[in-house]
Amino acid sequence: MTEKNILQIVIVLLIKKSLKTRQKIDINSSSNNVEEWDSVGQLIILSNLDIKLKGATSNISSIATANSVRKIISILKKNKLLK
Repeated sequence: MTEKNILQIVIVLLIKKSLKTRQKIDINSSSNNVEEWDSVGQLIILSNLDIKLKGATSNISSIATANSVRKIISILKKNKLLK
């Protein structure tokens, strides 16, 4: 398993834990297909990401509207927070 895959798994697990869901969360999960991913769920995800990344996401405005695992990972990569 590559470091890239491990980091993506960490993000997926963080999102799953944030949403407190039993539903499978993967790269294709989003607010459109995960019931618990509502506006409150989005805030919890963002808060937990910011904690995990030691405040690094607080200055990334585009992360606030990232409503899928794929978008979150893409934004984190673009901002060099994920490899």
